[in-house]
Order: sequence, then C-alpha cells, then structure tokens
Amino acid sequence: MQTGLGIPQPVPLYCGVPGFLQFLGLFNAAVWIGGSVFFSFLGGSVFFSPEVESITPPPFNGLVAQAMLGRYFTLHILCGIVAVAHLLLEWLYSGGGFPKRAIAVVCVLLGLALIGGKFISPKLAGWHQQKYQIKLKAESEPPVYEKVEYKEDVVQDAERKFAVWHGVSQFINLAMMSLLTLRFWRLTRSNGHDSSSTYGQRKQNLFDK
Repeated sequence: MQTGLGIPQPVPLYCGVPGFLQFLGLFNAAVWIGGSVFFSFLGGSVFFSPEVESITPPPFNGLVAQAMLGRYFTLHILCGIVAVAHLLLEWLYSGGGFPKRAIAVVCVLLGLALIGGKFISPKLAGWHQQKYQIKLKAESEPPVYEKVEYKEDVVQDAERKFAVWHGVSQFINLAMMSLLTLRFWRLTRSNGHDSSSTYGQRKQNLFDK
C-alpha cells in the first residue's frame, strides 16, 4: 500500500500566501487597466461635454480636467508601486527566477507615469492658464482664479505648447495602455504569477536538497 507521505505535493495556488499573491497581482492589474480605460475613453471626455460645459463653462472645465489628469497619473504611480512590491514578494516567496521582463515593463510604466504626472501635467496646467489669461491667486483657500492680461505672443506660444504637449501626453497614455494590456494578458495566462517557479516547485527544491 502506497501513501503520499514523504512525497512533495504541489500546493494549490488558491491556498495561503500563493493565493493572496495571485489575488493581489490580478486585482492590482485589473484596477490599473480598468482605471486607464475608463478615464481614456469615457471619463476624460465628460469635462468637455455640453452637459458639463453648461454648468462649468470654459476655461473652468479645463481646470477640472487638469486636476483629474493629475489624479489619473497618481493612479498609475500607486498601481506601479504595488506591482513592483507584488513582483518582489512573489519572487522572494516562490524561490523562482527573478522576473526581469515583468519588472522592466512595470518600471517603464512607472517612468512614463512620473513623466506625465510630475512634468507634463503641471506644464499643461500653466499653459492652459496662459491660454485663457487666468491665474491662480497665491495663498487662496479655496483656490480662486483671477483674470490677467498676457501679451498676444505669450498667449499664442501657450496655445502652441499646450497643443504639442497635450499630444505628447496622449501618446504616453497610449503607450501605457498598450503595456498594461500586455501585462494583464501575461498575468491572466500565468494564473496571476510572474515567477518561473511555483510554490510546489519550491517545496520540491527543498526536498531535493
């Protein structure tokens, strides 16, 4: 009569720490790509719809859109940090190979989000104010905008730079969504794991030592 005693058995991925790591990876990726798709194709255009413009006319609807754009890039940064933590935890726990490709993809996403959120978004906000000749009052709570007069060449330069860098921002967003789709696809095909070694294989390695 044979028993399974002393024979290493694979641990189901839905149990314990492996199950939690699988859930964390898939949940974070779903929030990440879901937020990107919603803002890019539905949420972002709402601020320039007739319904919103009737309540918040230009340029103030653009100010709200700029604030939302900053939150959008913050979502990317937070999800990217969680993704890096998930990859490192999974690698340390599974004992498999270091997920170089996955780490590289997430780092590129984080870099693009930082460029968009910390460099492009503030620049767009400044050019938007110059374009519509408004300015945020310093030390005002809540924020209050006042009308200012800019020279014609300043306004035209702001319009040109805003158009160019808004296009760059859209290109960065497209690149990020493409990488996110690739990452989500790889996660779903690998059951939420990026490591080349499962927990069961790690247990096998321990028995072989």
